[in-house]
Amino acid sequence: MAEGYEGLLDSIEEATVTELCRDLVRFKSVNPPGDELEIAEYVADLLRAAGLSVELVPHTSTRASVLATLKGSGEVPAVLLTGHLDVVAVGAEAWVHDPFSADVAEGNVWGRGASDMKGGDAGMIAATQVLAASDVPLKGDVILAFTAGEEGEQLGASELVTHLEGVPIQAVLVAEPSSNEVYIAEKGVCWLKLTTYGKTAHGSMPDLGRNAILMMMTLLDEFQSLNVPYEVHPLLGHFTRSVNTIKGGVGTNVVPDQCEVTVDQRTVPGMDHNAIAQQVEELIADLEERIEGFRASVEVINDRVPVATSPDEPVVQQFYDAVETVVGKRPEPKGVNYYTDAVVFAPQLDLPMIICGPGQAGLAHQPNEYVEISKLVESAKIFTLAVAQMLT
Repeated sequence: MAEGYEGLLDSIEEATVTELCRDLVRFKSVNPPGDELEIAEYVADLLRAAGLSVELVPHTSTRASVLATLKGSGEVPAVLLTGHLDVVAVGAEAWVHDPFSADVAEGNVWGRGASDMKGGDAGMIAATQVLAASDVPLKGDVILAFTAGEEGEQLGASELVTHLEGVPIQAVLVAEPSSNEVYIAEKGVCWLKLTTYGKTAHGSMPDLGRNAILMMMTLLDEFQSLNVPYEVHPLLGHFTRSVNTIKGGVGTNVVPDQCEVTVDQRTVPGMDHNAIAQQVEELIADLEERIEGFRASVEVINDRVPVATSPDEPVVQQFYDAVETVVGKRPEPKGVNYYTDAVVFAPQLDLPMIICGPGQAGLAHQPNEYVEISKLVESAKIFTLAVAQMLT
């Protein structure tokens, strides 16, 4: 046990963390449309009751994020803890447990968002409640940012980061699902929308039109062959791209005059998103020159840079120390293919980034989602110890 912190960790009670997670799961904060206001108000009330200074940040009449601070003496920079309040839709498949009942069975809390990432939110809140109730003299602030809209537009993070500019912060800790393993790198995103433009005509007279779907087939064939320069990252591996949606045409008897495709590209450090878009623009210009009547465009619809923190950062090693104390094994540097709100906070505030949370990444967005209660308790202890050591 870390010397001097035994009492802190003993204050993490399984029943308390479990009920907190269950309460969060019961809120139907599904995005779209979001509806995070009620859960944001609940979290804000919890943190006010714990003695934190709390700001409820509204986005719309039904959407809000929470920014809260447990004040320290100001001798060292703050630690930022962040998690999102929204969840994805339940889907059409039947669930064994009602997705919003937060049933407890088989040592788990079941429900939509239990793993991604209301379990992580519960761990961070529980840790902060324990720190606030303790007599540990914190030399820096604990800042909590609970965001709306991470499952999509990152609405909350984009707003809350503006409130934190100029605030001395030593790291951002994200409780996304990791089975309490530690990730210090995540891929960026450069999503593209490709559009081809044709001319409508009756389906029985295709020679009088220009078929935008056939144009898209030509464009995609060459797009897939583009050689995008990058270097394999030691933690994140390769750049990837996947053509994931297509929309075109209005009826079987009508030559389509427009076709749209969206492409999910996951980038690694060192890649230039503007250069990727420029490469596609040059491809389109070449096709327009070579093929009579060909017209197309490209638009970047989601642009987030990759984030990677050195394992040699002192805050990373401190966090590794905390994890090793709680779980008995020292983490090894790892990265993830998905992205989190860290792609907003870390670059804009120039912070080291650490991901660690109780959920399982493989359960995110899946039916019959759950979080293990043992992992919930473990995560609360990790965050309590890590923050205490960083701020004392």
